[in-house]
Amino acid sequence: MGISWSLGAWRPVLRHVADARAVAITIDDAPTPETMPAMLDLLDHYRGKATFFMSGCRAVEHDALVADTVHRGHAIYAHGWEHIRLDRAGPDRLIADMEKCEALLTRHRPTPNPYLVRLPYNGGYRNATVHRALQRWQPGCQIAHWGPSTEDHLISTRCQSDADIAPQCAAEVDRILADPRLPGAIILMHDQPINERPGSQFKAAVTVELLRQLLDRLSGAGYACVTIPPAPTAPWWSRYALV
Repeated sequence: MGISWSLGAWRPVLRHVADARAVAITIDDAPTPETMPAMLDLLDHYRGKATFFMSGCRAVEHDALVADTVHRGHAIYAHGWEHIRLDRAGPDRLIADMEKCEALLTRHRPTPNPYLVRLPYNGGYRNATVHRALQRWQPGCQIAHWGPSTEDHLISTRCQSDADIAPQCAAEVDRILADPRLPGAIILMHDQPINERPGSQFKAAVTVELLRQLLDRLSGAGYACVTIPPAPTAPWWSRYALV
């Protein structure tokens, strides 16, 4: 993608963790009651930790799930309020939505510092105006990008019956395990993607089965599942050049 330049606006963009024996599973659009209890139980069973980017419009309805996620040792961050392109909504709306969501999350843990940010669709991660707005909101914040994606927002659209769920999830997990970026990867998945295509009635079952298979295969391959650690202090020039 080349180098993007700015006048000192860029925040660090995280695409992997330093430990090649670990991976970081990130789960966007949480929490929903149809999936989160099972997902948290699976993470406990496989002794894994995950990083959740929570949507305020869901978190506000399920405060107990937010509390349970923190209690079990996972990391939680704001993912905006509604699932809209905040990078196109203007800096004031972006900051207001992130702050509104973070206000819910602070009931259960202190605001992290440095703060890891993933906007819906990861919109604006190469937009200097977005980076400046995020720096205004949370000085020292970092952008949590990803490497391999489970493409889970498409899996339900390929399922015609319950019998299709396991093999469709297995195909995606096979692809992730074969990805050369896997050692140290930040992996993207969702808790029932908010804007999935109409007619996708298998979302909850897909979410749980996909996580089960992913954790099982990663564990079998010797990977630890960890929360995303913030990056160490970035060199001064990285504020001007984003690779």
